[in-house]
Amino acid sequence: MKNPALSIIFLSFVLSSFYSSTFGETDNSTNSDQPNLTPTLKRLDHIVEGLTKIYADLAKIQKTNQNNPKDQSIKSIFKQLEKLNETTKSLAVELSKQTQSTREQTAASNSTTELLKTLVAQHTIAIEKNNKPKNSIKWEYKSIFGDSRVAIEEEMNTFGKAGWEFFNITSFGRGSAAFARRLIK
Repeated sequence: MKNPALSIIFLSFVLSSFYSSTFGETDNSTNSDQPNLTPTLKRLDHIVEGLTKIYADLAKIQKTNQNNPKDQSIKSIFKQLEKLNETTKSLAVELSKQTQSTREQTAASNSTTELLKTLVAQHTIAIEKNNKPKNSIKWEYKSIFGDSRVAIEEEMNTFGKAGWEFFNITSFGRGSAAFARRLIK
């Protein structure tokens, strides 16, 4: 009867050392700010598989030793292993949830970063446009005075051919005045 108990204790020792090395350090070969939980999850899956096998072996041993009142250690190990198995399964579920949450946060952060880059680029373009000197329109002005309407019209036609635009014509006393402007290039 001591052989199965010793082998179970040995398996528990091996499993516990594997368990502690799994969570002691994870493989962080990437330079990312986000922890990479994939290797830990894979190791945790292996632990769950090992615990399930040990749990099944202990159940067989417990069935064969039910009538032995001296062998309480097997029952104690069985209960401890059962608790460890449940804890490990719940830890695996939590790690999976955290991994998914981390992936979602990373995706949201990446899209926010891209949006901010776009906004900064647009803001930079707007600043450059505002800093450029504005082309102010400059005009050149002329005025024509005459006693007759016919004389002013002839002068206006001459100036119009040269690119002048008349914007006001007024009469005063015996004569008229016309005011023209032309864009300075």
